Amino acid sequence: MRGSSKSFELDQRSFRDGHVVLYRRPNLKNPKWQCRISVPNATGYVRRTTGFADEFEARRFAEELYEDLRTQKHNGGALQKPKFEKVFLQFKDQYQKEAVSPRRYKEIVDSLERYGLPFFKGRTIDSINNAVMQEFMNWRRSNGKRAVSSPTTIDKDLGSLKTFFKWTFRNGFVDRPIEFDKPKIKLNRRTHFDPPDWAKLTRFLREWGKQGRTAKGGGKGRERLLLTNYVLILASTGIRVGEARMLRWRDIQYDKDRSGSPIVVLSPKGKTGEREVIARNFAVKDYFDRIRAMRETETHRKVERDDFAFCNREGKPIGSFKKGFQNLISKASVESDSHGQRRTIYSLRHTYATFRLREGTHHFHLAQNLGTSVKMLEEYYGHVRSRDVAEELTKMSSQSKTDRRKS
Repeated sequence: MRGSSKSFELDQRSFRDGHVVLYRRPNLKNPKWQCRISVPNATGYVRRTTGFADEFEARRFAEELYEDLRTQKHNGGALQKPKFEKVFLQFKDQYQKEAVSPRRYKEIVDSLERYGLPFFKGRTIDSINNAVMQEFMNWRRSNGKRAVSSPTTIDKDLGSLKTFFKWTFRNGFVDRPIEFDKPKIKLNRRTHFDPPDWAKLTRFLREWGKQGRTAKGGGKGRERLLLTNYVLILASTGIRVGEARMLRWRDIQYDKDRSGSPIVVLSPKGKTGEREVIARNFAVKDYFDRIRAMRETETHRKVERDDFAFCNREGKPIGSFKKGFQNLISKASVESDSHGQRRTIYSLRHTYATFRLREGTHHFHLAQNLGTSVKMLEEYYGHVRSRDVAEELTKMSSQSKTDRRKS
């Protein structure tokens, strides 16, 4: 039998008097056959992914499952959906091919192993509903690495569960999507450097970098030069830490804007894919040139297009500047902002966003450059006051100014 009784069941095949149905899900890049099984004299049915794109193998899997379920029913058992832990093992084995990146895959799996398994273990996957998820959220608040988990951290774990639940529906483990109401999160303002502290930090950087080449600086000239220019580049472009880590020299280009002024264009690759980022000013080229010159001096060769910009002596990307950055802002006495919040290396991106908004940059254009949404800018950068963007708010076209003079 061919047809489609349900919008999410395409290209159906029916066997065993309709008790075994093979079908495919729509909109999948690599569609595999799913099966829907019903057993005589039993209520409901069971959905499973066969794991096969080949129809013959999929049918064999489905008919074996049908026989197993018939035996289970004959022996007095109920037709139950699989339990959370069993489905998770299949997810862990199969989802790696679907994940946007190995890093994101690891984040999701780690979250599910740390919090999903302890709470949901023993529950059938179809018994999880909004009420159960509210219980999970209450449990999660007091069961974390720290005594009290932050709302943002909990939200990330809920995101991992949401990804997992969507996968269970796509692969036929549940009859309908598992949905739940997420708690509203109080959004904290993003820590950044205000103009006085930013000026203080940049003044400190000049002397700190020079000292690195002396005995007083511990001979850490390379480390300090790299970190100094890393700080200046991130604060002038707003690129993410992960994007900077994987930045190669081929991703850095110099061009001109429509007026003929020189610009620095980066092509970072991050969680939102590849995009073009226009640096705040052409001085960013000087920061890259310093790193390039240092690298060519220590390797005795020209840097190549595929070389990483922020790398160690062996040419491998530096995993994190976090420790060095915290040490830097501590010595510069700019660890915390005016609200007492401790700054982090991500404060450089937030500083870029804050300064651009205060200069009157349009939200849409800034969001594009940052690789984020206008909504995010509005939610997290409310500390940029109307007075800070007064010039943008009072702009008038030439025709409007003429009309005003006439009136």
